[in-house]
Amino acid sequence: MASGNGTHRRIGRLAMIVALAMTLVLAISTVVSAALVSGSLPASAFTYLSTTQNAVNMAGDAVRLKIKDDVTVKTTYTIVTPADQILGGWHYHNGPVIVTVAVGTLTFFDANCGTWDISAGETYIESAGQVLNAKALVSKNAGSLEWFSTRLYPGATDPVPVAAPCTP
Repeated sequence: MASGNGTHRRIGRLAMIVALAMTLVLAISTVVSAALVSGSLPASAFTYLSTTQNAVNMAGDAVRLKIKDDVTVKTTYTIVTPADQILGGWHYHNGPVIVTVAVGTLTFFDANCGTWDISAGETYIESAGQVLNAKALVSKNAGSLEWFSTRLYPGATDPVPVAAPCTP
């Protein structure tokens, strides 16, 4: 029973760290923060860049996150017009990426061209090294597609481009 409580504490700490990171990023811009607090979305895309300066070590059955050194934290709010084409090149990240869709449906493609959708109000966490790509399909999006992504990665290179493993 004690180990279960430890796991819950670690997961709670991870959630708190992610929440604090997001709060810090959003606090940088008064206009964006005010809009989000009031329940509205920003009118334009933006990117914030910061670094963590604390060690994190959390492991459990559901979540495993370990950060020993400084990592870059980059939060981006993206707005795209739907088109049946890949949004960027095939790639992977050197750390986890938290993707939360605010408006529309984002369709992910894995290295075998398998697909899954993330719709408004849903979050997907990409694993470090996971090769993927995405589309804003016209058939699944009546208007713009909008999402937040928060990347946590060591070093300066992220994402890392790779050759297309398949053709969706």
